[in-house]
Amino acid sequence: MGDHENLKESEILHEVSLTNDYWLGRTEVTQSQWEKIMGNKELHPEKPSPFRNVNPDFPIVGVSYFDVELFMTRLNDMSTEFQFRLPTEAEWEYACRAGTKTPFAFGSMLDDSIANYNAKTKSKYSKKGNFLGSPAPVGSYPPNQWGLFDMHGNVWEWVSDWYAPFTSNKVTNPTGPNAGQEKVIRGGSWYFGADNAKSSSRKTHAPDLWGFSIGFRLICEKKN
Repeated sequence: MGDHENLKESEILHEVSLTNDYWLGRTEVTQSQWEKIMGNKELHPEKPSPFRNVNPDFPIVGVSYFDVELFMTRLNDMSTEFQFRLPTEAEWEYACRAGTKTPFAFGSMLDDSIANYNAKTKSKYSKKGNFLGSPAPVGSYPPNQWGLFDMHGNVWEWVSDWYAPFTSNKVTNPTGPNAGQEKVIRGGSWYFGADNAKSSSRKTHAPDLWGFSIGFRLICEKKN
């Protein structure tokens, strides 16, 4: 986990063991899926999502970490057999890499035919290309080797961890600090360049704030 090319504390390379199986959503949660649980009400009229009601297959954006918690609570109350949660950072990165050690599951470079990111932004990880200017319907680009779509780009994804710099220590089933000020988001988005879409890239966001390129995907587990 982390990036051997990046000497920043935030992405220092270290060994991680995951000992539990999990099911991760093949796609980001869509606007249609969100509305089935939460309705079509705009949660933040002071800064509304510019993509609301544009396409039901767009990933839901404009939702804070706390909004996602409410969504999961309602979803879990509806299910007797399964429960849903956000992935940890480690679970997310493991799934994103899909067995690879390169910057992306697709190799050392990204291009606009395999992910929705801002290819007009200069990066050593991509050639200059197109900027779509919006999310794309989930599943519009090829999946990684494990059948997961849009792990690179489309929208940032909330994970469950509070932010803390990585260390070089070996860890098992890490969940991040018990408390903090900012949550971690992963995967980059349609608005940002390839550097932000790397498997190892980490950014932070206050849990009570939201953004027009931040969404999420869920882990599903059987209830005990």
